[in-house]
Amino acid sequence: MSLPLASDLTTADIFRWDVGTWAPSLDAWSEALGEPNRALNCLELGAGPGGPSLWLAAQGHNVVCSNYSNSRELAAPLHSRHPQITSIEYQDVDMTAIPWESHFDVVVFRSVLGGVRPIGAESQRVAIDQIHRALKPGGVLLFAENTRATVLHRLARKLARRRRTGPWSYPTNAVFAGYFDNFSRVRLNHTGVLAMFGLTESQRAALARADAAVFNRLPTSWRYVTYGSATK
Repeated sequence: MSLPLASDLTTADIFRWDVGTWAPSLDAWSEALGEPNRALNCLELGAGPGGPSLWLAAQGHNVVCSNYSNSRELAAPLHSRHPQITSIEYQDVDMTAIPWESHFDVVVFRSVLGGVRPIGAESQRVAIDQIHRALKPGGVLLFAENTRATVLHRLARKLARRRRTGPWSYPTNAVFAGYFDNFSRVRLNHTGVLAMFGLTESQRAALARADAAVFNRLPTSWRYVTYGSATK
């Protein structure tokens, strides 16, 4: 699936894994941004390889791509494959102590809150409050986050994390929604039931289609991705 942009950027570049589940975020994000008549100042937090930074920069916006540390090194492999997209700079940023106030038109993050240190809901709430502080009045937070879902999802993640470093804390959908009470408008969408259990990307894509057609009708507490926007 390719984005309607003047570049070779794809949704696989932006989301990398379980793309079929995460890709609907782009429609929600695009709707939240509308059609701005100027280049926006944007910040990606916990960027990892920096796919959302590329998505914003490909539309002509100015982007700070950030991780807690090693921001340039983490994002360079992906970004160097798109040399035509140039309006990205790199800065290390702690989500719980963002060094700007009323500065950005847009802040974006994907699948990062669970790793904010110290692990837990208190730090996650601090991070969202810091984002609110960093946004200009009327600025927009775009997000797509892993949420707790069912005991089967939690077990699968626990097994997967044995191969990774560091603990992770997945908020419930209800707890996650409560983080945005300082924002004037919030739009939440929930997706993903079976897709994360696929062993290959093609399997996950097929299961994501099944989720969209059938299984997303299950209660939101069964779904493992929450995405949308929040306006300051």
